Amino acid sequence: MITSKYLLEQTGLSRATLNNYISLGLLPKPLVKRIATEPGANLTTLGYFPDWVVNRIQLIKSLKKQSFSMDAICQKIKSENSTDNYPIEEITEVSSEYIYDSLAGHKNASLEKEHDMITNTASTKISSQESLNVSIDSIPYPAYMINYECGLVWLNAAAQQSFFMDASIPDRAEDRSIIPRLLEWAKNLSDTDKEILFKSHFNVVKHRLSKDTLSRTLLSLPQDERLWLESCYDTAEPSKNTLIQDTTLHYPSNVNKRIIAISFREGVLFTYVPKDADANQLLEWLSHRDSVIRTLLSQRLPVLTPVAAMVADLQNSVRICSELPPDEYFQLINEIWSTLDPIYREYYGAYGKHTGDGMVYYFFPQPDNNYIMNAILCACKIREKMRIISHNWALKKGWTNQLFMNIGLNEGEEWLGTFKTNTSYELVVLGETINICGRLSDFARYGEIWATKNLVSKLNHAERDSIDYGVARRTLEQEVFVSNSYAQISTLIDKDDLRHIKLLDISSTAVTQIRAIK
Repeated sequence: MITSKYLLEQTGLSRATLNNYISLGLLPKPLVKRIATEPGANLTTLGYFPDWVVNRIQLIKSLKKQSFSMDAICQKIKSENSTDNYPIEEITEVSSEYIYDSLAGHKNASLEKEHDMITNTASTKISSQESLNVSIDSIPYPAYMINYECGLVWLNAAAQQSFFMDASIPDRAEDRSIIPRLLEWAKNLSDTDKEILFKSHFNVVKHRLSKDTLSRTLLSLPQDERLWLESCYDTAEPSKNTLIQDTTLHYPSNVNKRIIAISFREGVLFTYVPKDADANQLLEWLSHRDSVIRTLLSQRLPVLTPVAAMVADLQNSVRICSELPPDEYFQLINEIWSTLDPIYREYYGAYGKHTGDGMVYYFFPQPDNNYIMNAILCACKIREKMRIISHNWALKKGWTNQLFMNIGLNEGEEWLGTFKTNTSYELVVLGETINICGRLSDFARYGEIWATKNLVSKLNHAERDSIDYGVARRTLEQEVFVSNSYAQISTLIDKDDLRHIKLLDISSTAVTQIRAIK
């Protein structure tokens, strides 16, 4: 759902025109809600529309440009469209305006804006009479998804046959670069089309893929190929707005292909469509971004990858649940989730599934920032936000309870995959990394952040120097905090205390408390 304010900003409509479209039955009436736009803010009234309304407005604008009258537009849309879709095959021109804006994470912003803009020109309409019943499982063309380091995330059988010659996919994330495969596949292309092929990839990843990162992924290639690829990267022109890219590739034997690429926060999907094929339904399906990315990620290839894991538990959640009426308890939990989820997304955290209570998030290597620092920065910001939530609820309830989110952090190389159900998927990391995180979140109290030495030691000197971390040493007379130090769990707990019995299996793990970012 999107707010009316956001809708007006992105489509350029006036409020009067929006109301006119609603009265004509072209758009649904908004769902009116009273919410707080941020923790502690006063309630305000906002109107919400379904995401597809932006697409509908683009269709109306396109038809108006084709000299359709409003009566004709109403008749056309009401006769040919249901309330939750519109036929892309009827569009021959769509203006270059945003048609969707979902919330995601950028390093220096509270929320990353993913601009989903479909640029549909007359060439989009293909003469073929055949159509596709499009889904991930039914795309008849080679298709694959890469991350922003050009590493393979997903591919279909047609792509595996075309680009991997049915060879097995490497296990490790660092060995899954699509670039060597593309070089082999493109050896019969002209120099011009070979350049078009690689620029079609660099154009959509360059805003996050630095040249240094690219160069490191090319070390196994001959020098002449490395230099040529770096030259392609240098001349690539990343687009900040258009996240659907349509490129024509001239392949030998006159089998021309369109490379259709759509970008998501998690990566880019490429589909190689024969030039004479009907791609309209494919483009329509790609326009439903949320559905597409959920389906892609539910089928991602299992991969052995470095990962920083976080488990965050609400302290005394059972007691809090018993003290609050059910509606207020759910209100509290929903407020915590709605406040913290954008923070996870800001630092590229991916929600995961794990047995037990609490929030579980994974942080994977990124081309433009350190995934371990992302996890630490995210944890510190969560602690700040929880203080605000706690303060607001103390004022609201007049109670003395304080709300704490206890956090455990760890890093390791583990298998990443998904568990699928009929309606959703769950991101799962196998191995001890996440189990240790869970134990550390149990060990932490009063909003503490505890991390393993393994995680902190993988930061460089400057990154470690930016963190206030260490361990409090207790003596009979006083407690002294020793900066830049670690301790084994066994030296920090009373082994005879039954509350600590589940920590015994990580008793030899070296840990440290992260107190703040300097």
